[in-house]
This record gives sequence, structure tokens and C-alpha cells, in this order.
Amino acid sequence: MKTTTTIAIIAAAASFASADILNAGFESGTGTDAADWAEIIGGPSGSVERSAAMPNSGDYSAYMYFDHINNAPAGGAYFIEQNQPVGSITAETDYNLSFYAAVDSTDFVGMDTFVQILWLDQDGSDGGGVRGETLTSLIGLGISDSYQQFSLDLTSAAGADSFLLRFQLSAGAVNGIANGLYVDDVALTPAPGAIALLGLGGLAAGRRRR
Repeated sequence: MKTTTTIAIIAAAASFASADILNAGFESGTGTDAADWAEIIGGPSGSVERSAAMPNSGDYSAYMYFDHINNAPAGGAYFIEQNQPVGSITAETDYNLSFYAAVDSTDFVGMDTFVQILWLDQDGSDGGGVRGETLTSLIGLGISDSYQQFSLDLTSAAGADSFLLRFQLSAGAVNGIANGLYVDDVALTPAPGAIALLGLGGLAAGRRRR
């Protein structure tokens, strides 16, 4: 009985570890629209799309672009986001967000690019709305014009039952700037510590049953 219980816990932990919570690839979609992602253009001279121009893997990536050289020198924000449903995450639990990203140019004058996660209480059981936020500058993490993998350790907020993940390219009202952000192979998975807690919980439950 002990062996069976232990094997079951190991199998559950392995499944938990490999489970990517996001519908994160950009291979699925129609034309420039990526399935499961919302593409939002918040300025007069840019675009957000599923692009075959420079994927890290497969045939497509997400691409956010602005051009303040050939258009009016006005600022804007261009982003792609995914909103996960109630029950997609557990409150106060450790997760790892990983993704590959690159830019067209490392001339960052007047602009920045971010990854943002909002921990949400969408069923209203703990007051509703945004329960916590992490906003990270990819320039601060050392993004370059070649793909590299980024990895962020995150803890979901108290009262959260879901989340919104957003990648954003922002520019100020500065003329003479053009740049683009590529994002690919995004994954949000439980952190090793969360997997260990799952195993301990399963062992405790097994002992109580015996």
C-alpha cells in the first residue's frame, strides 16, 4: 500500500510539473491572429500580430512593432495578452514564467518593453478584481536582438484564482524611433517547491487513510 501511494504521488507530481497552464504557443491561429491571445494596438503607428518573420521555434511568434520614423511622433503601447479562467492557478503558490524574447534593435531611447502578470479574483470570492501584480522591464533583464530565454519566479497573490499575462512594447512621444519585440515559447508552470508541497500533502493524506 505504501509503495502504491508513493508511486501515485510521484506520478501526480510529474504531471503537475509538466503542466503548462498557458495556451502559450503562437502556432495556432488564423493569419496574423494568434489563438487564445488578444492583440491590442494602443498607438497610431504600430502593430501587434502573429508573425512568421522570426520565430524562436516552429513557424510563428508574437511580434509587437512601432514606427515613429515614418509616422507621427506620438507615443503608444502595443501588447499581446492572455486571460486565464477561474481555477487556472492556486492562491499563494509559487510558479515559474519562462519565455524567449528578442528585439529588432537595442536602441532603447524613449521606449521600454515589459512582461506583466495580474493575479485576479475573477469569481469574486475574495473581493474580486486584481489581487496582485508583477511588472518587469525586459530591457532591465538584458533583452537583445538575439533570442534568449527569460525565467521569472513568481508567487500568486492571496485570494487569486486566475491571472492575466501581458507582453508590452511602449514608446514615448519621441521622433526617430522604430523597434519591435518578438516573444515565443511562453510557459507558466508550478515551481519545484509547489511540487514538493503537493507530494507532502499526498503522503499525509495516505498516512491518514492507513
